[in-house]
Amino acid sequence: MSLFPHQKLDWTISTIQEKLERTPGDPGYRVEKARALLSSGLFHRGGERACSQALSTARKVLNDDPANVEALVIAGLALVSLERADAAVRYLDQASRIDPERADLRIALGALDRLRGELGSAVRQMEVACRLAPEAWEPHMLLGRSLMHLARRHGHPQRLVERCQYHLVAALKLKPPPDQLPPMLKDLGVSCMLTSRHREAEKFFIRLRENSEHRTIARYYLGQVAYQLGKYNNAIQHYRQYLRDRPDDPNVLARMAMAWFQLGDYSRARLACHQALLIEPDNLTGRHALGCTLLEEGDPNEAIRVFRETLKEHPDHMPSYLELVRTRRLGGDINWMVQALNVEVRQFDRMPQGGRMDARQLTRRRIGVVLSELKSHGPSTVPAMLAAIGHTQDECLRFQLWESACAMAESAVADEVSARLREPGRYFSAKLGAEALSAAAALPEPVLTSGLMLEETDLKRAAVDRHGPAHDVMAHRANLDAERSKARAYQSLLLLAIASRRSSSGKALLKTWAETADPDMAVASWAALSVYGEPIAAKRLRERAVSGGGTRIVERLLAQVSPRTGITEPRRVSDDEHTRCSTCSREPSEVTHMMAGGGEVICDRCVVMVWQNRRSLVAADDAVCGLCGRSHFEADGLFSYNRINICSHCVQLSLGLLEREEVDRFLSDW
Repeated sequence: MSLFPHQKLDWTISTIQEKLERTPGDPGYRVEKARALLSSGLFHRGGERACSQALSTARKVLNDDPANVEALVIAGLALVSLERADAAVRYLDQASRIDPERADLRIALGALDRLRGELGSAVRQMEVACRLAPEAWEPHMLLGRSLMHLARRHGHPQRLVERCQYHLVAALKLKPPPDQLPPMLKDLGVSCMLTSRHREAEKFFIRLRENSEHRTIARYYLGQVAYQLGKYNNAIQHYRQYLRDRPDDPNVLARMAMAWFQLGDYSRARLACHQALLIEPDNLTGRHALGCTLLEEGDPNEAIRVFRETLKEHPDHMPSYLELVRTRRLGGDINWMVQALNVEVRQFDRMPQGGRMDARQLTRRRIGVVLSELKSHGPSTVPAMLAAIGHTQDECLRFQLWESACAMAESAVADEVSARLREPGRYFSAKLGAEALSAAAALPEPVLTSGLMLEETDLKRAAVDRHGPAHDVMAHRANLDAERSKARAYQSLLLLAIASRRSSSGKALLKTWAETADPDMAVASWAALSVYGEPIAAKRLRERAVSGGGTRIVERLLAQVSPRTGITEPRRVSDDEHTRCSTCSREPSEVTHMMAGGGEVICDRCVVMVWQNRRSLVAADDAVCGLCGRSHFEADGLFSYNRINICSHCVQLSLGLLEREEVDRFLSDW
């Protein structure tokens, strides 16, 4: 199924023209001809000439019948294709008033939004077109491309690229005309590269290479894929084949230089850089590759000069700034880095916001680079970070500096604590346990768990080493009891440190300790499990408090424990579970998958329905998601469907699962 004619268009147009010559007043033939001409212009190299003819033919229909909605859509879409947005609006607005539920109209409105640069609105219009004509390949292809343009604008977020992949796959499965296959293979291959499916991308570009018209661009992308896979020799071969057809492409010469650089052949890398820069002196990839090559050849001063010249003309080129700061750090020039941090922070408040190059955002990124490199140097730069806070009044930037200083201090503490935790029998103490708890986020979990391992021999050794030889047995036992008490306090704090990380492996360890340890350490384990929000943990602690007379203390401590967040990720319902969708009562066998959480279950069919009608399903202001607990403040959107609330996060989680499975099946079959 398709929305436009595609087969034998020249013959079709000539046949319709013959019919028009026999019956010149028939509006049906004119509309049919206009649609075929528009298809030729949009999809089959007819270009502006075919679109202009389609517009002219549609206008003849509208002269006799101004309310002919099909002619209105054709005229509007033809004008959009000719980049005449203002003229197109009149036709498309009139068509929208007559019949807004037309897939071709939504495609035209989406194309109009894209022409205006309103990519988000273009995507929404194409989504409606897909809903109105789910079996037509054109809406899926156009939606996939619109999503790719939107993803490019926002730095290629994975979810947008995955949605693009899904709709391109849907279009391919609906069997488009053969001449549409090569550009769709290219688009799908690029989307695979952006989602790190390099092997699959390679297959698409190898197939694309078979097409004589697209062979050159296929070689370029094969070089890109080979580079990403670490096959640098293969990348060079593909780039060389590409350069046979386009020998003066500076970008490919620069990319070839990077491949030589990765192979360690710096002389060839430098030669390729110079070739690229002779053609285009301002080529950023070539400049960056040249600077990196000079560094490896042992000429940091010349490399710094290249990076500084690049940044003078292109201050937003972050790779050059990163290499410049890193070179200074490796050269031990910490004073330069501290000065750079102070300069950037002082300038931040004076920078304008917005524009083609957001100066404030750029400065924040530069500050992030300097902070990252200062962290690599060690905790000695913490005072400089704290001092820089006084140079700005921006609270977000002040917090970023404070957070970096805290993270570095925490890392320094973690390094020291980690060394002692590896020898718990020698260093155990309540103080060490407290330090481990304070730096738990920066400590590897295996280090924390290994620190728990204390033996009786460790306690006996500590009783002698820390207290000296006892004069009698009673004194020795007293010293041993004192060390055992310290060991229990130490282990209890370590259990809390493990709990603070809230990992599934840590939770399993705590449950094991709660079941197998002696009563006192079991209490410590239940206290740690209460951090996870385990109801049974709080119950056991309260029971122990009643018997020990410490109810008020336990209740106060439980109130102080960081409660588990109300947000929980929904899980997929397996096929063997006996459950039904909370909104439509379908069983797992009737749908592709279900998501469960918070006592609610929703199937993928209902999720699709929610997403398609999300504008009319906005939930009440005080609603929370029935699956994960998010509110309006914690999600991009919250919708109510058949008395069940579901947030945009859970919708995208379900849609992403559905779409990834579909793409995976297609790619495996391919």
